[in-house]
Amino acid sequence: MIECDILVVGAGPAGSSAALEASKAGCNVLLVERKKTIGQPVQCAELIPNNLLEGAEIIPRSIIQEIKTSRTFLPNGDWVEHVSDTYMMDRAVFDKDLAVQAAKKGARILIRTQCVSKKGEKVILARRGEKIEVLPKVIIGADGPKSTVGKWITSVNEEFYTTLQYEVPLVSPLDWIEFYIDHDFFGGYGWLFPKGKTANVGLAVRHCLEVETAGMHELLKKFVNKLCSDKKIEDNPVSVTGGLIPVGGPLNTWKDNIMLAGDAAGQTHPITGGGIGQAYACGKFAAEAAVDAIREDDLRLLGKYELTWRYVLGKELKRACAKRKILESHWDELDSIIKKCWVMFKDYYED
Repeated sequence: MIECDILVVGAGPAGSSAALEASKAGCNVLLVERKKTIGQPVQCAELIPNNLLEGAEIIPRSIIQEIKTSRTFLPNGDWVEHVSDTYMMDRAVFDKDLAVQAAKKGARILIRTQCVSKKGEKVILARRGEKIEVLPKVIIGADGPKSTVGKWITSVNEEFYTTLQYEVPLVSPLDWIEFYIDHDFFGGYGWLFPKGKTANVGLAVRHCLEVETAGMHELLKKFVNKLCSDKKIEDNPVSVTGGLIPVGGPLNTWKDNIMLAGDAAGQTHPITGGGIGQAYACGKFAAEAAVDAIREDDLRLLGKYELTWRYVLGKELKRACAKRKILESHWDELDSIIKKCWVMFKDYYED
């Protein structure tokens, strides 16, 4: 059996951020990841707001391109340009480096390790056919949109975007990002995010069984054809990725000795689906609360985590949840409501 101060489940930005912060404070941290390679496959559009990475020690090679402007293409064909202080990241490099930083500070990492169940105070892991028992003082669940840890405290995401993305060659370099709002992309949008010689081109559509299957590929192919006709990209994908993004808003993130962070906590933005910055920040907040609780031997101090992240992010996530309800219930009036429901317009922030 492994005993540790903190068990972190999931080595994405939330989990590795938590492991790094707790290890810096001298805690005995075990970080487990079900994938064989941290950061891969990438299931992300790789765009991150600069302000949400404050304090992060980012290696330069994880930043592919700095973005200063964005263009939003409206259903009627018009487009509007806005300021956009963001970066295109190499998520595979970013995630792996964050985990490496945690390891250098003392965190123990187990890859290809599945979090299976919880029996009393023990957590059962499965690794290469072997069962491992872990006895942690605190558990941080950062294990994605359909979190196993979240089920232990009956706090699970129920509303999602279905996403599909191709990485394709650009016809010529771009120094801006593009969003596409279209009646065909129910509840979501399309994007073209440049990353040097290639671009991430994808769709996020409100999750349903019909869209989850062949319909999503057909929809993305149609979008790619349009961008090819506009001479922006070449129809020659070099990679394909996709997955679910929680868009139902934040969940309850603390119970007993368990906290949730990142996608597992529903901390992704309900309109854009963006979540890297929130995950990084909330992993850090969770670790800070865990360190205090362990030092004082008082699990009630974990409640500080929920108070902190809601203070920092709660107002915007609440607004975005309300806007999503309007957007979906009035989708047939998209042309008239989009400026009140899309984050790039000032009308979005006035209600």
